[in-house]
Parts: sequence; structure tokens; C-alpha cells
Amino acid sequence: MISLAPRVGLPRSKLEGMLLEFLQAYPHCREATQVVIRRLDGTLENGANWALVSYDSGRAPREHCDPAIYVLVPIVQHHFDMAPDA
Repeated sequence: MISLAPRVGLPRSKLEGMLLEFLQAYPHCREATQVVIRRLDGTLENGANWALVSYDSGRAPREHCDPAIYVLVPIVQHHFDMAPDA
């Protein structure tokens, strides 16, 4: 049987920084400037306890960054929870 590792809890600032760094690594998204997430009272269908509120693509074209952020968020949610004190 496959054992799934529990999600690692990180502060909001770390999660937002990680998402921004991953977003900036996508082609044409280098100039993205901000990612904002929020902790949820419950959990999403995928078990995540946080959700994307918004992001700022800065001078990067949103048509390139929108698909990237929507791919990245579920991947990061799969591995990381927002820590309770965040």
C-alpha cells in the first residue's frame, strides 16, 4: 500500500513566496510581483486549508501567467498546508 506523506505546514509568507518564485520561473511570467493566499476555516475538496485570493502579474502578460498560476496552486496545495499561526 502506498503511504502518502502528510502536508508540511508553512507560514503564509513562505507559501506566497514559494508560489511567486514558481510563477516567475514560468516563461513570460518573470515580472509577476505578488501572490496572495488565505487560510480557510475548513478544507477544499483536495484537502488544502488555503486558497489563492489573487496574484499580480506585474508587467508580465496575464494570458501567460493565468494558466501558470492555476497549474501551480493545486500542486503546492497537495504538498503544503498553511501553518495554524499564519
